[in-house]
Amino acid sequence: MRRLVLIALLLLTSPAWAAPIDDAAANAFVKIRIPFHYGANRDAEVPTVFWAKPDSKAVLIFLPGGNGSFGLSAQPAPRPLWLLADLYQSGKPDLDLVYMDSEISLQGESGDTYQRWAPRREARHIEGIQATINYYRQKTGKPVFLLGHSNGSFSIAEFLSRAPENQTLLAGVIFSGSRNETEVKQKLSIPVLVLHHRSDPNRWTTPGNAEKFFSTLKQNNASVTKLAWVEGGKDVPGGDPTHSGRHMYFEATPEAAITVRSFIGQSMAN
Repeated sequence: MRRLVLIALLLLTSPAWAAPIDDAAANAFVKIRIPFHYGANRDAEVPTVFWAKPDSKAVLIFLPGGNGSFGLSAQPAPRPLWLLADLYQSGKPDLDLVYMDSEISLQGESGDTYQRWAPRREARHIEGIQATINYYRQKTGKPVFLLGHSNGSFSIAEFLSRAPENQTLLAGVIFSGSRNETEVKQKLSIPVLVLHHRSDPNRWTTPGNAEKFFSTLKQNNASVTKLAWVEGGKDVPGGDPTHSGRHMYFEATPEAAITVRSFIGQSMAN
């Protein structure tokens, strides 16, 4: 029920979720379930949605925040939503988009901060991220970038922290609207973008903590590390700042998309 409420709020509070997309292109989606093993010979699958572009130069895999799912993979005809809708529009470089869904909740219902986000540290989730990256690297033969928003940024940090070789699978990562406690516990050598709204009102994702996160990453990254602020947009009257308004780049997703696309293009050119 909470997942349905979250989806409804996002649909109602952000016009970018319904950004106009060419029907023929948007309908060229593929739902792919990626099998993988984790733990002591346990099996699972990652449900994904893949939107390919004819002249794409890279693959961008999106890890959603919240409990890990907007329910896109369950829809009969999923279309790119929110920031993905703007990234799907024509621009350079063109990108293949992947939405990585989760069949289990990645958000605990109780406990302290560490306990609530334990599912995003567990082997099932981390191995699922790796399986998804490997699958689309092999399928497309293109460089792969990860984009995580809010809690999704936490997942990327945990994936990179798990093993130093994980970063070698990637051409770069984007931490968007990251949680205050997000931390990468490895030395890095890949392009990194920290994207955040300059006046994000969400107490769990403050701009001040984004700056601290960026500073730490820059000190520990041998490659390019960038901090970019989203300036536009506004809050929604009566909206929950954890999943609406400036935290979700309300009326500013085109600005965020331009920054993401520019970062990917520059990373591939270097």
